[in-house]
Amino acid sequence: MSMPMTSTGRPIPRADCLAHADGTITFDVAGGAATGTALLLKRRGGKGTADELRLPLTGSGDGAARAVLAPSAELAEGRWDVCAESGEVLESGIRDLRAIVDQDPVRGPVAVRVPYPTADGRLAVRCWVRAPHAEAGAIELAPDQVAMTVEGVLYGAELGEGAVARARLRSGERVHEVPVTGDGRAFGFTLPFGPLAEGAAEEQLWELWLRPAPDVAEVRISRILDDVWDKKSIFVYPEQRTAGGTAAPCYTGDNSLCVRITTVP
Repeated sequence: MSMPMTSTGRPIPRADCLAHADGTITFDVAGGAATGTALLLKRRGGKGTADELRLPLTGSGDGAARAVLAPSAELAEGRWDVCAESGEVLESGIRDLRAIVDQDPVRGPVAVRVPYPTADGRLAVRCWVRAPHAEAGAIELAPDQVAMTVEGVLYGAELGEGAVARARLRSGERVHEVPVTGDGRAFGFTLPFGPLAEGAAEEQLWELWLRPAPDVAEVRISRILDDVWDKKSIFVYPEQRTAGGTAAPCYTGDNSLCVRITTVP
């Protein structure tokens, strides 16, 4: 297979990625990058010096040039495009993400970095930084009730008395709470769809939050501790009938858990 070319006839640099369990990512670059230069990570929408990170390229011993993103490097939450120091974009090559499939952080803020290909094949890195963090796990839809049951793990905090899960209407001020069960870091709750769908006249999106205790700030429930950078079109759940339409769990483009309510004209 021939290598894609730039408008000047040079090969577009291509990077293979290897993600490590400790958060390290190595980039092996071929086709235009050279040792002694660098890769640049640029956060989309960023404007300051903290939104750009330079990673020196060194020889990898097999003809490619290698750059290393260390776990100690600070990357703000968002999407970071990877390009050559000259400004050329990089084609996404092989991405070995096996080491981050089942992450279980033991201390500090939850920091997740997942290399991924953009829609046009360029290389980027999706980053999350959460402290504390509520990781969504199994989601079950019971056929005999219009509701969802969620299990998960809380990082950076523990459940206390009076813990609740909160569904908040994104386009308004309505909030519906249900009790949370669990002990320590593990949590679970059942959320009926009926109260969310009541009175809905158009499609609605309800964000799901966990409040570990009455005097503790609520935490967004998301699913980020794996290798799936965009769950919106991958984790698709069946719809359940409500009085005026349907309801189903879903993930946003940021991998945050929601409930989508649709209405039937």
